[in-house]
Amino acid sequence: MTKTDQPVNLRLSKTITGSLMLGWTAIIIISLTWNLYLAHRNILEKARTAALTFYELNLAYRSWAAGHGGVYVPVTEKLRPNPYLNVPQRDVTTKGGRNLTLVNPAWMTRQVFEILGRQSALPIRNHLTSLKFLNPANKPDAWEEQALRAFEQGSAEASAAVQIDGNEYLRIMKPFKTEQGCLACHGHQGYAVGDIRGGISIAVPLAPFFATEQQERRTIGLTHAVLWCIGLGGIFLATRTFAQQQALLSGSEEKYRLLFENNPHPMWVYDLETLRFLTVNDAAQQAYGYSQKEFLSMTIADIRPAEDVPALMKNVAHATEGLDAAGVWRHRKKDGNTIFVEIATHSVVFSGHHARLVMATDITERRQLESQLRQAQKMEAVGQLAGGVAHDFNNILTAISGYGSLLLMKLRADDPLRHNVEQILSSADRAAHLTQSLLTYSRKQIIAPRPVDINAQVNRTALLLRRLIGEDIDLRTNLADEPLVVMADSVQIDQALMNLSTNARDAMPSGGALLIETSRTVLSEDFGKLHAFGGKGAFALIAITDTGLGMDEATRQRIFDPFFTTKGVGRGTGLGLSMVYGIVKQHNGLITVYSEPGKGSCFRIYLPLISGDKGDWDENVAAALPVPRGSETVLLAEDDDTVRGLTRTILEEFGYRVIEARDGEDAVEKFKEHADTISLAILDVVMPKKNGLDAYNELQKLKPGVKALFMSGYTADIIHKKGVLEKGLLFIAKPAPPADLLKKVREALDGDAA
Repeated sequence: MTKTDQPVNLRLSKTITGSLMLGWTAIIIISLTWNLYLAHRNILEKARTAALTFYELNLAYRSWAAGHGGVYVPVTEKLRPNPYLNVPQRDVTTKGGRNLTLVNPAWMTRQVFEILGRQSALPIRNHLTSLKFLNPANKPDAWEEQALRAFEQGSAEASAAVQIDGNEYLRIMKPFKTEQGCLACHGHQGYAVGDIRGGISIAVPLAPFFATEQQERRTIGLTHAVLWCIGLGGIFLATRTFAQQQALLSGSEEKYRLLFENNPHPMWVYDLETLRFLTVNDAAQQAYGYSQKEFLSMTIADIRPAEDVPALMKNVAHATEGLDAAGVWRHRKKDGNTIFVEIATHSVVFSGHHARLVMATDITERRQLESQLRQAQKMEAVGQLAGGVAHDFNNILTAISGYGSLLLMKLRADDPLRHNVEQILSSADRAAHLTQSLLTYSRKQIIAPRPVDINAQVNRTALLLRRLIGEDIDLRTNLADEPLVVMADSVQIDQALMNLSTNARDAMPSGGALLIETSRTVLSEDFGKLHAFGGKGAFALIAITDTGLGMDEATRQRIFDPFFTTKGVGRGTGLGLSMVYGIVKQHNGLITVYSEPGKGSCFRIYLPLISGDKGDWDENVAAALPVPRGSETVLLAEDDDTVRGLTRTILEEFGYRVIEARDGEDAVEKFKEHADTISLAILDVVMPKKNGLDAYNELQKLKPGVKALFMSGYTADIIHKKGVLEKGLLFIAKPAPPADLLKKVREALDGDAA
């Protein structure tokens, strides 16, 4: 939740609380009003019920009295004969002399209610009245007269709350009809049975009922007040709890929103039904190049290559509830580039949609590094294989090549056996090149780097290539205007260019064009990350482009694998491009390839530039020198009897005197015996009992400054471990042609350093 959202939510919470409180107050007021109204109505109903009860009591008295024709009672001072009752035998005297008078129902009822009014806690007023009254006491008042006239019109009852003598009464009046017993007194007035003769008015005092009502009103008011307070408290607590829960929920939502929006990995939510994006985070927009608006108009299928969409649909259909590791997929960015991503999803409900939350981890660089690691492991495996067999294999080849060369020297030019010997030497040479190819691929071949101008190297190689690739291929070069000097073994670079060019030739069986270009380029860190290459800065770029058959992605991925070839049986070893890869890597460079079926291929080699000139050395000068002879004494230490015998034969053939030693200790002992006559020690690097370097150190103690030449068929890493190359001592690799060996011996003898 942002800081600006908090006051808004606070105001909203207060508004809701105030509205609920006002609503509750309105409900309480309405309920209070309604209950007070009901209480008042009930009180009036109770008063009416009391009045009706007395009315029925009055009727009961009258009915009883009328049914008996009245009641005779003794005449007293308080009870005198009714002067308004004119009926026969109103007054009678008993045989005992008592005077009796007839009390009619109206008079009797009035006296009963007078007694009841004086003695009852509820003073009831009863009044018998008629529009044709005989007794003035029965004269109707104004209200009663209005009611009696209404009775004549058919009304059955009249009631009203009125003031009597300053007090409130509930008055009820009902008509009464003429009965047979009434005719004795009122028949002369013209009444018949069933006629309305008048009405009975009952007045019930309301003060006691109002007192009860007041008590009920207080109870109702107190009850509603308590309910109002409880309600307000409940509303306050409920809204406060709700506000707290909303704050917690908002805080939680904000936390997860921040985790979503600020996650460094691309994340999005998509609708399971339509597959449309519902929301995406900033990392997704940056990684894929689409804006938020663009994403929301797309589906998840739009960022997949078309061929991956069926698999996507199948995966979505079988997605499990909860967390689902969907594996590695290819995604297409807005710029058209394809990346590899590792997908993890989780089912969610988003804005009412059944959806899935997705996190995509870009593993493109990791896959490239894994590919580089696999390539390095393959190189290491081949290197271990090559290193394991190189020593013994090279010793065998040394013997074959050496004795063959000696035999060839002794044969006449027209000797029929000369062709056979030449075939033996050619096969041995091919075997030696095969071993060197394996060592080159595994970056264990010993190289002699020196400053080389790539432009000059390409020009020199192009002269050979024109004869090699044939006339049906148009070879062109486009070289940089400036010198491109690198630290390299020119023989190895020449080999790489030859292999790439012959490979291009084989990809153009019907002819085509081959272009070799050079230029200066600067590699950035981003370029290095893309190609898993640690180098950066100024590099010489050699681009070899052909118009051949090209290759698909699967072939391109394996193009540098050892023994991998697309050529027919017998047409290739599968080591040509592997050698190129090893040569470039051994020169701390990078090689890339771009190719499509039917569109040719382009190999790019990046080699780090150095400052300075390449110097005046020309390797061809040394190659053209004649094989030198000598007469010095040489100590030869070699544990392999065949190689030792061959080397001795070659040296003696060219004038040298040879002292043999079987191992390092034997070499030291032989040197002690002939130290004054030995001019050069030829030492095998790896020997039993004492290796070549340890033996050399012993010789230095016996005769400081003694000259030495080391030889070995082992790989470069073994020789480095023995410390030979680090000390800058002269070295020759086995197998070596006799001419090379003799030149190296002469170089060692004629040199100034030991």
